[in-house]
Amino acid sequence: MWKVILASVSAVVAGVLLFKVVSPTGSEVVSLTTDTSEKVQLPEYTPEELAGMTPEALMDMQRKALDAAAESAQDTSELETLDGRPDFVSPAEWVMLKAVASQKPSPDEELLRLVNLLRFNKQLEALKKTLDDEERRVLSEAVLAQLPRRIENQEMSVEKAQSIQLKLISAMYNDDEDIRERAAEEARRIGAEFSIKAS
Repeated sequence: MWKVILASVSAVVAGVLLFKVVSPTGSEVVSLTTDTSEKVQLPEYTPEELAGMTPEALMDMQRKALDAAAESAQDTSELETLDGRPDFVSPAEWVMLKAVASQKPSPDEELLRLVNLLRFNKQLEALKKTLDDEERRVLSEAVLAQLPRRIENQEMSVEKAQSIQLKLISAMYNDDEDIRERAAEEARRIGAEFSIKAS
């Protein structure tokens, strides 16, 4: 059963995390602040409870978390604090991310970094799947906004970030001059150079 969980998490954070599952003690319910006036109760699960679930139930949790990541793209800012499991992190991912973070000298900071990275990767995944033009635009802007932090955190090379930028910008604009201007602007944000001669 853990193979299903590992595969779904690995697909999202491939090449970034190596993890070992550490069992937390017991189930708990935590609150997540979604804005200043509302709190949503999200259930927590132990590895044993997750292992007892069907593959379909686990994959449904993953799908819901991916949908939540896409919906969160309206806010392009990085999370600065965590008050429990965000809705774009599935229960299985949460167990694993906490286990990974617990191995680091600053577990809370590491968990926050991993959660932000996971959201970024899920938004990239959602971007590949969506057929809706407006959702594509919103997700593209969210991904572009987060690239400087991915480089700052050494989660991605400048070259890889610039490749993503060019792909997204080329799909966002029809006019070559608009593409050049936006690409140059985004390149500056990640400390790269951009130069294409007009033909």
